[in-house]
Amino acid sequence: MVFTDYMKNLPNQQQETIKKLAEITVSTPAAVYRWINGQSRPAPIKQKIIAEYLGKSIEELFPTEQ
Repeated sequence: MVFTDYMKNLPNQQQETIKKLAEITVSTPAAVYRWINGQSRPAPIKQKIIAEYLGKSIEELFPTEQ
């Protein structure tokens, strides 16, 4: 499940998760919202941090665009 879909399927924890992702990636919540909405992609190091936090693989959350 790609990052956008994963985040949109978090019913009650989405706000909390967005705050936590912003904190651990040293980003703003607005940046996290842009990632969720597909307006931008996190840097590779941030993708790794997000994947580790969510317990998913980088390839699953952020597939390479063809």
